[in-house]
Amino acid sequence: MTSNRITRHPILEIPKRKAVEFRWNGQTLQGYEGEMISSALMANDIHIFGHHHKDNSPQGMFCANGQCSQCMVIADGLPVKSCMTPLRPGMAVQSLEGLPALPEDDKVPALKEPPRRDVEVLILGGGPAGLSAAIELGKLGVDTLIVDDKSKLGGKLLLQTHKFFGSVEDSHAGTRGFEIARILEKEVRDLDSVEVWLNTTAVGVFSDRIVGVVKGNLYRKIKPQRLLVATGAREKMLSFPGNTLPGVYGAGAFQTLVNRDLVKSSNRILIVGGGNVGLIAGYHAIQAGIEVAALVEALPQVGGYKVHADKLMRLGVPIFTSHTVVSATGKDRVEKVTIAALDKQWKVVPGTHRTFDVDTVLIAVGLAEVNEFFFKAKEWGMEVFSAGDAGEIAEASAAMFTGKIQGLKIAKSLGLYEGEIPKEWEAKEKILKSK
Repeated sequence: MTSNRITRHPILEIPKRKAVEFRWNGQTLQGYEGEMISSALMANDIHIFGHHHKDNSPQGMFCANGQCSQCMVIADGLPVKSCMTPLRPGMAVQSLEGLPALPEDDKVPALKEPPRRDVEVLILGGGPAGLSAAIELGKLGVDTLIVDDKSKLGGKLLLQTHKFFGSVEDSHAGTRGFEIARILEKEVRDLDSVEVWLNTTAVGVFSDRIVGVVKGNLYRKIKPQRLLVATGAREKMLSFPGNTLPGVYGAGAFQTLVNRDLVKSSNRILIVGGGNVGLIAGYHAIQAGIEVAALVEALPQVGGYKVHADKLMRLGVPIFTSHTVVSATGKDRVEKVTIAALDKQWKVVPGTHRTFDVDTVLIAVGLAEVNEFFFKAKEWGMEVFSAGDAGEIAEASAAMFTGKIQGLKIAKSLGLYEGEIPKEWEAKEKILKSK
């Protein structure tokens, strides 16, 4: 089973996985047990997951992170987000054509009080910020529970193959992101007072200061003394004709497919956005054997680190600054994308249009904080903290450092840490967050 699979990579190991059969609209296909349905479909060169109920437009991947519904399919009779649903042997998957129908079962299920867990600290999110906070809390013996909706700890670190900058002490400089995830996970797993619930989705923060989660299809209630929201960020979208075509998706989704799931989701891409996310996605693509046609940035210069931009240009990728995407076109998915120059008033300059034959447009135009739980907890008067991108968008190195600081602040608020937050930590935090 090698169709659209990455079988050789200059950095990542290719793990051995169990191949299983599943059905897609009646056709028998192969995927890997436990991988997300969306990745199995794209590995089989299926990019259209259904059609919109209003205009019948094709729907496909966008975020690969459970933040939208573009990838929804019907799996064993139920509508699910394919990017969040693991593949099982014999699963019957269908494209979602229009709106899903309600299950034809009117029986009232047996109702009972859901199980409740009381805990000193609940951390929503097992990425760099949440893990770093848990390590500080665990060292102090604080009863801590980490909840994450993915099957592995690490968050966006799992998608990053580049080596980190900074210092070894503060941000594991010189170590690749996915390796940092393993280091942090091991530290957490070695702490007796820290428990981890994976594949667990937080669904609400309520007025009685209960956090509701779903774990293993069972609803549970958690009553924390302190809540840390470290839920990361979601990708922003850009408005242009053709932006809903399958093949237009976030750079984070692309990194999920090629670096986590080892799916060669594209043959030739164009990247919109010259921040670090867009620049790094460019050489993640090249590592996966995918051609990068160009990168465009609306500002007069790229916003990411110069070292990343220089590396991309050395690899032969043209970078068009003061340019934007004008349109994406194609019958059922992206086939071409057109860009054009911008003047000082952000207007398209006539006669500067260029069209590229591509099958994918990566949108890397910024992130927005996933902070809804933080503000709802504030509204209900909970003792709540935030760390990482949920508090302020910055690099993963900054997320780790803010997690450390917030971990000690939480312990101090519980009376379990008598020291002071080192002033040099706060100074480093500002440096790491600097734009």
